[in-house]
Amino acid sequence: MSASFTLDLLFSQIWHDPRLRFDHITNCLQNLTLGYSMVEKLWTPNVCFVNSKKTEIHSSPTPNIFLMIYPNGTVWVNYRLQVQSPCMVDLVLFPMDIMNCELIIESYAYNAAKVKLNWREWQPVFSIAKSKLSDFTLYGLQWTKNSFEYAAGQWDQLTVSLTFSRAYGFYILQMYIPTYSSVFLSFVSFWIDLKALPARITLGVSSLMALTFQYGNVAKNLPRVGYVKSIDVYMVLTTAFIFLTMIEVAFVCYLDSENNLRRKERQAEKKKERVAALQRKKDKKKNNYGATTLTNANAAESDLRSNYDEPFSNGTSSSHKISISRQANNMFESLHALAQFGNLFFAFVFESRTLTYSFFFFQVYSPTTMMRIRNGRRRTKAFPISFCLLNLIYWCYYLYQNYQAKLEALAQMTPPS
Repeated sequence: MSASFTLDLLFSQIWHDPRLRFDHITNCLQNLTLGYSMVEKLWTPNVCFVNSKKTEIHSSPTPNIFLMIYPNGTVWVNYRLQVQSPCMVDLVLFPMDIMNCELIIESYAYNAAKVKLNWREWQPVFSIAKSKLSDFTLYGLQWTKNSFEYAAGQWDQLTVSLTFSRAYGFYILQMYIPTYSSVFLSFVSFWIDLKALPARITLGVSSLMALTFQYGNVAKNLPRVGYVKSIDVYMVLTTAFIFLTMIEVAFVCYLDSENNLRRKERQAEKKKERVAALQRKKDKKKNNYGATTLTNANAAESDLRSNYDEPFSNGTSSSHKISISRQANNMFESLHALAQFGNLFFAFVFESRTLTYSFFFFQVYSPTTMMRIRNGRRRTKAFPISFCLLNLIYWCYYLYQNYQAKLEALAQMTPPS
């Protein structure tokens, strides 16, 4: 694509016209300086900027034209101009791109048989202002001479090429850093509990909307081109990661609902199995032993009570047994409350009709819980690590391309011999 730039310059022309000699008239006058109005009365090579969009001579308050004639007939004309010229822009590396601008000078009225154009032998093109602008830096400055064939003959062309590198610090502050903030803010949802689903969804949607708004502010000032720019690659990368965080929330919610459904089914099956096992055991006892007498039942109960009371037989009173039993029951209720969180499992609890004598507990994680913990940790690490890795590849590639383009521009600063 093409853009344009505006340049203030001092444009000098020097040519020899023997008809203007005055050395045979006087030797005291070294040169003759005349006003700008005399330029129109002299013969000029009619040199112009053929590729300029607009050219103006500064007037403050009169036209800034310098005219000097030397005794041998050499004429020096200097103009202070403002030239608007096109630039060839390749935005593939934007905002780390390089822009090349050209000024083409030739005689509009005379071909090479009448007027030959040449650069001055010493430093024909130079800059008197700072080379660093607010948003660009001048890296390359080259001048060449070419010939061009028209229908009316061959014309000499003098070309000045200026290469600018875009200063991308503005885009880092206004585009990259806010976008990074949006992406890492969306990663916070990985550490939010799954039960807080509205908070996770709100965080992801807000990050995506902020990213879209931020890119819209930059894109509206960019030209519409048909190829992919560096900033487009970056925006697709960051948008994809925020979108994937939303997909991850939906996927985890789906897995959690499936887990809950299967857990309820397993609990229902286990409950049915326990009921069936108790019924079979009850039926088996009736078939094997028949009806038991009340005496045998009391004797069995007395034996069972004596076995349970054995740990307290060494001088332990009945009230002390009841106190220990109450403490055990209180501890059991506390641990049972903790077990509602799914991490504590109790075993070996022995109960009589009225007293609880001893128990112990241990803390374990079920395989399903362990798998969910591992998957959660992997998920929270995979997204930030992969995002940082892809950003490292992005910056290394495009900064290297920018460095290569600058080297080519610096190589052009040495004019051809």
